Amino acid sequence: MTALEILGSPYDLAVRAERVDTLNWLDMHEAAPTPVRHALGLAARRHGELAMVRSGIPFSHFNMVLTLGCPASVDEAAFQAIEPFYAGNGCGRHWVLVNEHSRPADLGQQLLARGYRSDGAWDRVILRGARPALWRAHGRDCEAVDATNAEQWIGFLRQCYGVPPPVGEWLRALVGRRGWHHMLRREGGRAGAPVVMARSAFVDEAGWAWLGVDAPVPGVMAPCFADDQQVTAALLQATAAAGAHSFVSDIEAPSPERQGPGYTAWGELGFEARYLRRLFVKG
Repeated sequence: MTALEILGSPYDLAVRAERVDTLNWLDMHEAAPTPVRHALGLAARRHGELAMVRSGIPFSHFNMVLTLGCPASVDEAAFQAIEPFYAGNGCGRHWVLVNEHSRPADLGQQLLARGYRSDGAWDRVILRGARPALWRAHGRDCEAVDATNAEQWIGFLRQCYGVPPPVGEWLRALVGRRGWHHMLRREGGRAGAPVVMARSAFVDEAGWAWLGVDAPVPGVMAPCFADDQQVTAALLQATAAAGAHSFVSDIEAPSPERQGPGYTAWGELGFEARYLRRLFVKG
């Protein structure tokens, strides 16, 4: 299978893109030191193809059923695995991701019938094939995160999200971890200036990269599209140099027309919006 293999269908592409997203979350949980795991109530579980993560952090990303319907089977066994798993986080609150290619096609309706409610959507963007010449035109004046600036990166993320100290310890465990790359940008791209944007990537063994841990989230937390594009372009160059050939992320402020600064910024880096990911919440 070559780096630029043509996947057989939109469903196949969705399965592959969701796989690297899932591997990112599972690896992140594996990286958490034991005291952090206990302090934050972290847990991750696989039940066949079904993958789930939970925590005491009240954000959807940290309490997510990741693969139901794409590719995990939707049956009573799946729900019998989901419900007790999230009962373990104290309130049972969790989210399920459903995309345009999830099977069966009425999965969203099934979730509504089970007491879930719709809770927004993210637009999945994908790029197949590295574009280093294109990225060099955008990725200027950014810094890779390493031991010399890790504390500034951690402090910036904690401030953006208002999360407790154990999250900082969790982030610290990702610096230098195999498969992980982190990039930041300072105000005006000036050395020594305050950090204004950060983003990370996880690259799996097959060369697929997931891009996230973005702060602030463009279009949701701040109109930081230009800074995010710079950081993303630099991060893409770093991951491609490490062997990545396919890249996956989300626009968390989607537009029905797929227009706006977020779509423009990703498009200028070679990405296309490929499918909508809808969130359903319960608890």
